[in-house]
Amino acid sequence: MGVAKGPEPRAHHFVPQCWLSGFTETGERNGRLWVTDLKKRKQWQSNPANAGHRRDFYRVSGPQLDPVAFETAFSKMENSIAPVLKNLNAAKRSPTERELDALVGFMAIQWVRVPAFRPTVLEIADTIHRSMLSEALKTPEKWAATLRDAGIPADSPGADYQKMREFEKFGEYSLSAETEWYLLRAFRAAEVIIPLLKDRHWKTVLSRTGSFIGSDNPVGIDGPPGQKIGFKNAEIVMYPINRHVVIYGTNVPVISPAVSRKYIAYINTFTMLTADEQVYSHVPNFCWLDETRTYQTDWRLFSKSKFL
Repeated sequence: MGVAKGPEPRAHHFVPQCWLSGFTETGERNGRLWVTDLKKRKQWQSNPANAGHRRDFYRVSGPQLDPVAFETAFSKMENSIAPVLKNLNAAKRSPTERELDALVGFMAIQWVRVPAFRPTVLEIADTIHRSMLSEALKTPEKWAATLRDAGIPADSPGADYQKMREFEKFGEYSLSAETEWYLLRAFRAAEVIIPLLKDRHWKTVLSRTGSFIGSDNPVGIDGPPGQKIGFKNAEIVMYPINRHVVIYGTNVPVISPAVSRKYIAYINTFTMLTADEQVYSHVPNFCWLDETRTYQTDWRLFSKSKFL
């Protein structure tokens, strides 16, 4: 007799409950937090179980695939990091060297598992695809060689050189991908990101009042204006661990500024600017700085376009 399976999980958290707990008023999973949707311009009270998730976000399909394999894998990773997050939330201190090593791996996975990652990786794939197609269509001979290498007969639909030249010229197409395509590339990207994070110089900022906020894109990066920013050239990588503790990594050693209410607001502004849609806080009137660096507590005054 087979073992009965429980109900399949459908609410897939792209930001784990064990991490969201750090932004509640109690620091526990049953605590309350405020969700502020900067895109929809709405705010409501919730809890870690009901925030930061999408239905079937990691569900995959296929005869040889377990539909919740990736959701299960993420859950195991969360179970291993949960004690570290809980300890840092309770002690309100900097992570030890061992804890930081665990957090770096968790951060890499966290960056690639959120909704914001998918359009980013698809845009990269689209750019590469267009470049390769343009190169292949430079001459009829190159196109014929490309078809041969791919094992595509020259008389196949869509293989005509002139028609493909016209198609490529206008560029009116876009790529799409299945969930498993994104997730496989997410894990590959995380393997590249981890050593880049480990090479950074890490500092901790502590808020005695627990005034930091988190977001649905928790690993924020920033760098030189006008450049495509990645983990290699980013001037700063910032990660709020909980509402009391934020860590940030730089390419070169820096001197940490004195922690003030305005500096905490500055960090919260960075979190808001790098968020995809939502931020999470233990109070509805969290602090931030507007585009004139004026201290604010009304999120409704915030607009990314004003900063850009």
